[in-house]
Amino acid sequence: MQGLDEQLEIVQSKVTLYDLFAQALNYPDQALIERLASGEFADVLRASMAGAGQALPETDLNSLKSEYSGNSRERSELLLELEKEYTRIFFASKPRLAYLFESVYKEGKLYQDSTFEIAGLYHDAGLKIGDAFRLPPDHIAVEFEFLSFLCFKELEGAGSGDNETREYAKELQGEVISKHLGPFALDVAERLEKHAGTVFYTTVADAILQHFRSW
Repeated sequence: MQGLDEQLEIVQSKVTLYDLFAQALNYPDQALIERLASGEFADVLRASMAGAGQALPETDLNSLKSEYSGNSRERSELLLELEKEYTRIFFASKPRLAYLFESVYKEGKLYQDSTFEIAGLYHDAGLKIGDAFRLPPDHIAVEFEFLSFLCFKELEGAGSGDNETREYAKELQGEVISKHLGPFALDVAERLEKHAGTVFYTTVADAILQHFRSW
């Protein structure tokens, strides 16, 4: 049986992992490229997956490092490659190869019931959408940011002895994963695994699949 300290270490790893998934599924930017080019992205992915009790094959992680930090390609070239890939998969393909919004995945168009349901959970957690997020509330990166936030609130409650906050954060995590992000993220990851043409997106897909299939 896990002790409290071990449980909290797992939660801390999930804070980092979900934040990493959020960055990976947002539109690529310079900050992402810097993390990839320095090897930090692969190292953090390895550590956070391990902390959550999972592991990606070292061959996949080594491929990620060699592709983005083990060659002489310019950062601008790496960024352009990921921008093109992201656009191809999520915007330019007809029909879309993968969906960024839960409402499109579930109901076929934006701003449907699922959008307002997940926004309601943000409100229940004390978040103001305009203040906390730059994207529509059911964008997959926003949902991952929210899940990371809930794990952080669980840690905060445990650290301060506020069991009510801790338990409520855990309850909301379960609801987000079971009713929203779990099935949605698996669908996105399965589609990425099938259609992505870059090491980065296939590795992210494999990590998401492994994490949520074990939930």
